[in-house]
Amino acid sequence: MAEAQKRLVREYETIYLMKPDTPDDQVDEVKERLRAVVAREGGKVIRFTNQGKRKTAFPVAKNQKALYMHCLYLGRPGLVQEFERNLKMIDTVTKFESIRLADDVDFDARQVEADVKITPVEDEPRPREERPEFGERGEEPFGERGDFEKGEE
Repeated sequence: MAEAQKRLVREYETIYLMKPDTPDDQVDEVKERLRAVVAREGGKVIRFTNQGKRKTAFPVAKNQKALYMHCLYLGRPGLVQEFERNLKMIDTVTKFESIRLADDVDFDARQVEADVKITPVEDEPRPREERPEFGERGEEPFGERGDFEKGEE
């Protein structure tokens, strides 16, 4: 009995940041370009997730905010190099990171999912933490005021 041979590949994810002022139609063009790269290299895109504009931990390309994109895909090891090479050529992409999630994934068993767009939570200012007024604890911050005389250390 000849068993159908499974095509085993690796599963990867790439998170890339785009400039915050990138229009939606340009975001879609970048997605389609990357989808074509994966298909050309013999892989399969499982899902793109647009996570919206968020504040970054530090300025990226002189911007405090960035548009976060996530791509989940299957392919052979050389695919990641080609994927990242294409990301480097796109001017609106400022940063990216690729991670291997799993080895030996059955190519035909994984189904393609619909792209997801997550609506970001509006940037609401957080309420400040209530702190006691200065001196409310009943203590002086640095001891008694009469501890030191002028010139004494």
